[in-house]
This record gives sequence, structure tokens and C-alpha cells, in this order.
Amino acid sequence: MSQVIARDGQTLYVRVVGRGTPVLLLHGMGMDSRYWLPFLLPYLHRHRFHLPDFRGAGGSAGVRLNQRDIFQNHMEDVQDIIRHFGLRDFLLGGYSLGGSTALHLLRAGGFDGVRRYLHIDQSPCVGNREDWRYGLWGERQTELFGALRRLHGVLQEHEAVERLDELPEPARAQAIDVLADTLARIAGKPSLRRTLKAASRWPWLFSRMVPSTQLGDLRATLASYLGGGHDYRPALAGCPVPVTVMVGMRSELYHPAGQMAIAQQVRDGRVVRFEKSGHVPLSDEPLRFMRELGRFLKG
Repeated sequence: MSQVIARDGQTLYVRVVGRGTPVLLLHGMGMDSRYWLPFLLPYLHRHRFHLPDFRGAGGSAGVRLNQRDIFQNHMEDVQDIIRHFGLRDFLLGGYSLGGSTALHLLRAGGFDGVRRYLHIDQSPCVGNREDWRYGLWGERQTELFGALRRLHGVLQEHEAVERLDELPEPARAQAIDVLADTLARIAGKPSLRRTLKAASRWPWLFSRMVPSTQLGDLRATLASYLGGGHDYRPALAGCPVPVTVMVGMRSELYHPAGQMAIAQQVRDGRVVRFEKSGHVPLSDEPLRFMRELGRFLKG
């Protein structure tokens, strides 16, 4: 693990494996850099992979978010990582939250050093709008955002509390219920909801199964998503590099039509449909994902 000092002085951890063409891969929420490793083994002799752990994840688990806009926060960290390793003419990939972070980088003019971009199961616009109904949870966004707003309200009532297990019992029970339901929907596994609620009896176990039990991070994440996120469609129209879009055709989080629209918005776009996958093609169709990743790397 390499250490990168971010602009706020915090230490971020980045796995660096392989040799050859540089590749930067950004993981999703609830994951860390280890999730990429099984898919990279066939390509380590030709590519040098840089795999950051975002704040609150993996080796960077102790690093807190320090902005209300988590997309800006993660993007600035990615900029610092690119500068630290001196990445030039590199391949970039982002899954879910990592995809939004990459598009935030694009909007900031940060694709100058990128040769090709891989976008995995994420909408270019998280919040629904008059001209966009393919945001997070699609037509059910209003209903499900209602639950997240109630959770945000509970956390705001206990603003001095820093950890989930330190909340008063009624508030903790409500927070765990919403978190378990949300994470089960993200994973596309309804049974995970029962597992997480059972694990909540043991705080040490629950903290290992959810993205973060640090309430400051959770408040910032909720505020960023409930605020509608960002609309990256205008930035995509000016994307200067080829884009491959991997789409879980059974994704409950982001409607496939909204994801596939990315390939139409850019000048050079290609869609790879994962017909048997939900939001996580990496686990739903792992062998196919490995093969398609190889095609992206070869260009």
C-alpha cells in the first residue's frame, strides 16, 4: 500500500499492482480497493493498477470526509493521487460512487491525462429532474428519498453524536432500519436487510458490514445525495476521450436507459450490457466482467 498525503494533510492509501500502462480504478460505496483485485490478475503483466481506498474505506477507513459535497471531496483526493503518482496518458475507471467521482473530475477539466474511460453502473444525474427520470431509484426516488430524509433529520437532531452506536436507542433503531434497507437495495439482495439488522446487535460486526458508522460521514453522504447530486450530462457532451459504459440491465438503483444514454452523449461511446446483472456486475457476472475489463484495457 502506498501512502498519499491529501491537500488537507490526511493520509490516503492506494494499492499499486502490476507493471505497464497506468490504470486508475475508483471503487463504489461500501467497497474498497480489494474488490478489484480478482479481476486484475490476468492483466498485471501489461498494466500498472492504482487502486485508491476512498475516505472511510479500507486502508483509509480512519480518514473522515471534510466537505458537505462528497463528490467534490473524493474528486479532490483523486486529483491529489494523480499528481502524487504523476499519472499521464492513463486509463480511468469508476464504479457507482467512483463513476460519479470520475464525472466530477471530467467536469473540473481533469480528463486531460486520461486516454480512455470506463463507467460502471451509475447515472450521469443522480437526482430526477423535469427532463430526467433515470436518477437514483428512478420513479421510486421520491418515496425512498423520503426515508433517507427522515434518517438525515434524526442525525441532525443528534448533531453532537459521532458514532452510530452512540445514538439513543430509538434513533439508533431507526437509523439501522433505513441503512439496512438501503444497502440491501444497493446490493440487490433483500436477504441482506435481515442480516444487517441481526448484525446490529454487535456494533463491532455491524461496523465491518456497512460503509461507515461515523455519523459525520453519513450526514455528508445523505446531504450530497438528497441534494440531487450533480448533473454531469453537459460535461459528457464535451468528453474528449472514448467511453465504455458497463450496464447492469437488472439494476434497481439506476435504470439501464439512463446509463446507456451516456454513450449517446459522448462523441465516442460504447455500451456493454450485462443482461444477468443488477447494480454490481462485478459479483453478478464476474467472469464476463473480467473479460470485458480486458477488452477495455486493450482498447
